[in-house]
Amino acid sequence: MRYLITIISLALAGCATVPKPQELLDLEVMRQSKDYRRAQEQQADLVKESDEAHKQSNSAWEDEELDTAKHWATLGTIKLRTALAIIGQKAERERVEHARKELDQVSSEHQDLQAKIQEADEQLALLAKLGTARRSAKEKEEQLKAQLTEAQQREEQQKALGEAQKKVGQAQLALKMADTVEAAKYAAADHAAALSLMTRAEAALKAGSATDASATAEMAKARAESAYAAARPQYMAAKKQAASQAQNQALQKDASAIAGITVRMKAMGDTQQLVMPILDLYKRPNTTMRPEKASVITAIGALLKKYPGYPVMVNGYTSTRVRSSQRYAVSQARAQQVANTFVSMGVEFKRMAVAGRGSDNPVVRPWSSVNDRVEVILLFQ
Repeated sequence: MRYLITIISLALAGCATVPKPQELLDLEVMRQSKDYRRAQEQQADLVKESDEAHKQSNSAWEDEELDTAKHWATLGTIKLRTALAIIGQKAERERVEHARKELDQVSSEHQDLQAKIQEADEQLALLAKLGTARRSAKEKEEQLKAQLTEAQQREEQQKALGEAQKKVGQAQLALKMADTVEAAKYAAADHAAALSLMTRAEAALKAGSATDASATAEMAKARAESAYAAARPQYMAAKKQAASQAQNQALQKDASAIAGITVRMKAMGDTQQLVMPILDLYKRPNTTMRPEKASVITAIGALLKKYPGYPVMVNGYTSTRVRSSQRYAVSQARAQQVANTFVSMGVEFKRMAVAGRGSDNPVVRPWSSVNDRVEVILLFQ
């Protein structure tokens, strides 16, 4: 009987399931979290790989291959943790970007507020100076009145009004000068202050207050001159840029009007390239130009003379009909030949960079004579 019980116990022990390894348990805990569902949505590939590793681990555990089960469970955990780390990094970057935008907005608002405070402080300082000037002028006027007869006072008053009129005129001229450089746009604070003072000076002059008119006009003139000085460099730079853009457009229009070439534009960073290719320029694999292309080269040379401020690149090319060992030498000679033609027309050689490009950048099939060409390129911003 005791022998039978022992046999039954051993049989039951043989049928018992081996406990799951801790690595597999940890993976299954991670799979129950809310983050796991987020990972399924945002990192589907990594989660799929983790799920597959989980299946492999379970299968190995059921087969009582514990080392294999641990291996697959560890791999599945790594895949899942990687997915969660990527999600966390993305969320953190979004939080940082949001904080940066909020900081930029606060900084911008702070700058605007500082500008308004500065403007208000300037207005207060301006009013303080105006008040001081008025008081000083008034005191001098009272001292003068005490020393003069009534007739003399009237005469002095007329003189003072005449002088005030002169100062108002000078301030008006200074404001007009500031307007010529768009000071209202490029030196807004000084221009606004000058305009406000000018209005006060004119009102004081109209009311017959020579003292106030003179003092205010002098300050208006000073602010207008300050506005002119601050605005002029910016105005000139903007005017120069507008003129440059207009000239660039005129250049493109004139280049496009040349018969026998198809102009194209090419951007290289901040630099624009106006490319004028003279295709099929050579009869044979050498440097003998086709006579019928002479008018095209002459027209391009005239264009270079018309727009002398633009740097020029002259690039020579060959087809693959030219021997490979000679392509760069032939293409260099071709570019130099065209550059020399431009020089003979009066184009300064120092404007030009001359280079041979061999059979690079074919425009059609490499062996076609169309590739036996020279490209003239003008550079501008």
